[in-house]
Parts: sequence; structure tokens; C-alpha cells
Amino acid sequence: MPSHDPQLPQSALRHLLEVCLKEAARSGETRGALESLNRWLTAELGRLPRAPGRDHGVLTPPARGREGAEPSAVAEGSLTEALQMVLKRTRWKAAACKVSVDRQGLRHLEGGERTAAEAQLANRERVLRASLPELRDTTPWMLDQPFGLRSNQDGAFDVADETAAKLGLVADCYETLSIAVEKARELDEAGAFRHGPPPAFLYLLAEAQSALLASIAEAPVRSDSDQRDVFLWLKEQTTRFRIYVDRHMRLDDLADCTRSADLQERVGRLAEELSKERKARRQRGQLLNKIRFHVRKLLDDTSPAREDADALHVALQRWGAAGLDRADRALVDLLDGLKARLESMDAEVAEAVRGLLGGSEQPPPAEPRHPESLSEAKPLLASLRVVLLAPAGHEVVAEALGAELGAESLEVADVDLDGPKADRDLVLDGLLEGDDARLFLLGVRLEAEEYNGFKERCLAKKFAFVRLPGRLSADAIAHQVMRQVGWRLRAQLDGATS
Repeated sequence: MPSHDPQLPQSALRHLLEVCLKEAARSGETRGALESLNRWLTAELGRLPRAPGRDHGVLTPPARGREGAEPSAVAEGSLTEALQMVLKRTRWKAAACKVSVDRQGLRHLEGGERTAAEAQLANRERVLRASLPELRDTTPWMLDQPFGLRSNQDGAFDVADETAAKLGLVADCYETLSIAVEKARELDEAGAFRHGPPPAFLYLLAEAQSALLASIAEAPVRSDSDQRDVFLWLKEQTTRFRIYVDRHMRLDDLADCTRSADLQERVGRLAEELSKERKARRQRGQLLNKIRFHVRKLLDDTSPAREDADALHVALQRWGAAGLDRADRALVDLLDGLKARLESMDAEVAEAVRGLLGGSEQPPPAEPRHPESLSEAKPLLASLRVVLLAPAGHEVVAEALGAELGAESLEVADVDLDGPKADRDLVLDGLLEGDDARLFLLGVRLEAEEYNGFKERCLAKKFAFVRLPGRLSADAIAHQVMRQVGWRLRAQLDGATS
């Protein structure tokens, strides 16, 4: 007797399906039949228990992503287009879960109060089911079989409050994911994602989809279309923009599904911060362009007038009124270009310009500019080795700065930007040795090639790094730490203490 080949049935089935697909390309009737069969198989497979030993490492069902499979629409187009269906479905599913939870709660009501509540729930369910055909790839298990039995069976909703509370958690997770997707859409439409999604937001979106997956562990489905699509979108974005999200992207690192309220609050707070930063960057860019225009006039005119200097003065006043730093490197570099031109200017104009240049070099204010950032950063830096890359000739005292920041240790490394590149490479190589928790503060402006190489090596070793655009004071550093990697350090701290 020939040995049994487990591949033969699969090959025969594959051949049969290929024949059906060829026929579907010619016949609309066959195509419709296959689509109906696909929906039925999806629903039935979702009700089957998980096969032991078949779990895979990432948070996406193994049926998706195979070679030759149809690509998900989530990986195509803009963020708004990709996640629009996710937003609709998660809102629908959250509302559907709440209908079944409220129906279970009817057992605590009596008489007319129960009759009125039943009528209201029936109407809510009728509205939901009427909109279901508009939501592709949606299985209404939370209405059809919310607690293990079909909803039309006796006792289908006669379950303990604890069981109903689990479905309530699922509803909360769907709602949280819908809020995260909605905020992502708003930020994308505002231009905040123009150069790629902020890593902090990807971390929260990863947590939201992971919490949803954790919440449906006991549900009569193997997977969820929205968790899957958000996961695939996250994978596509992290690959395209080379962003490493090291939490909640694997089955062995599921997020806590009971913290929806906290996650919703963090999503809202981050979205507000990103929106404010976007507006601040736009304002800075607009003001910098105005200053650049007036500087160019003073540089290009053979005989610049006093009015040109006065116009530059007004632009600089607007810069200060907007709360922007006069020590901003882009601004300082722009104004430094006027120094060589002073000698050829009219005496009155040169005097006015010289006063403006002196204003740009005023020492920073003595009081901390961001005291709230400093207090927030201290607990995050307490377990880190902080390394500050400072320009040669700096006046930073490592012990004092480390104490102000609350860092476990702080090392200041001199980087000679005017010296040989080989010498800088030796310095950077030495700093990157070892695997202890480390945060790099870039207080120098490396050339693009050097910076990209340093960044790649930090990402490979999971070292956080922050670019410092201005002063090397504790409050200014803390502000940049919280703005650029505060989300990541919080996640690492939460992971270490959980």
C-alpha cells in the first residue's frame, strides 16, 4: 500500500479552486457563487476552535500575507483612505457589542420598564443590521452569538454579569481603536504625517490593535478584520519609514485590554500635542521665511536702506512674540551671514544691523523655559546612561547636568566637527559599545552621512537618541527628550515595572 501523502488532498483542492477561479473570470454567476462561498467559509472558520500548535509569531492571521494573496487595501493610498473602513467597522462593532451587553442586562428589569428597554434594543439592532452590508469583511458575531449560544436560542443571554462584562471590554477596545484611527486621520489631514507617521502615535496604535486582539481571545472568532488591517498598515508604515516599534506587535506581547480609558486619554493627549507641534513648526517656518527674505535684501542690495534693517527688526520681534528661541540654530546661522556684510553697509544701517545681531546672541534666560518637561523627564532618565555629544570647547559640567536631569549617569563626549572624520568615528564607535540602557543627546550637527550612520546603529542596538537644536541646559534638553522620545521611554519604563 502506498504511503499517505498529506499534500495530495491539498493539491487536488487547489486545482479545483483554480478551475473555479478561471470560470469566475468568464461568468458573473460563478463569481457571485464563489463570493457567497467565501463569506460562508469565513464565518464558519471563525466559529471553529483554534487548532493547537498553529499560533504564529505576529499579530495577523496566517490566512493573510501569503505569497500570491490579494494585498490588503490598508497598505495602499493615504492614511485617510486606508483606515476609513476600519473607522466605520470599529464604531459599528462597538455599538453591536453594547447592544448584546444591554440585552443581557434586561434580566434585571421587570414589567413595563423591561418592555420599553426591549423595544429600544430591538430598534438599535435593526439599525445596525441594516448598515451591515456596507461593511465588507464584517462578521456580526457579537449580535449572532455573543455568549456562546446563537442569539435565537433559549438562554442565549442568560449569562453572569462577569461574562457580559468581558463583552463590554471588547466594546471598549473597539471604541479605543476607532478613536485612535480617527485621531490618525485628523492628524494626517492636517499634514502631521506628511513625512511619515510620528513614532509615538504608531506605538499607541500598536497598543490599541493588540488590546483588541487580547479582548477577543474567548470570542467565537479566530481573528478580527480591523485588528488585522491596522496591524498590516502598521507593518507597512514601519517598513516604509524605517521606524522600529518594539511593543505589542507579537502574540507574546499582547497589550492589556482592561486599560481602554487610559489608552484613550493618552491617544487624545498625544494627538493634541502633535497638532500643537505641527502648528508651531508651520509658524516657525513662515517667520523664518520672512526673516530670510529681509536678510537676503540686506545681503543682495548694493546699498541697503535703513528701512530694510527696520523690516528685519519687526520680523525678529514677531519671532520673539511667538515664543520662539532666539538661539535657534537656523535663525543664528541666517543672521551670521550678515556679519561679513557690515563693513560695506552705510554707517546708520550697519549700526542698526549690528544691534540686531547682538540681540540674536543674547544669553538664554536664567529661568527654566520648560520646568514641566524637566519634572516629567527625571523619572524616565533615572535608569539610563545618558551620553551628550557636545561640540569641542563647550562649558558643560557633566556631574551638574546629570544631577539636574536626574540621570543614573551622564557622560559628555567632545566631538570635534573641524577635525578628521576618522577621529570622530573612533569617538562614536567607543560610545556605541555595550548593550546597557542608553540615551544619546546630539548637541552637535553631524554631516548627513555621519548622522544617518549613527542613527542606524542606534536603532539597531535599540538606543534612544535626541537631537538638540538649541541650548545645552537641563530644561532645554528635558523638553527635547519629552518631545522626541518621551513616549518611548515611558513604554520602556512601563514594561520594566509591569
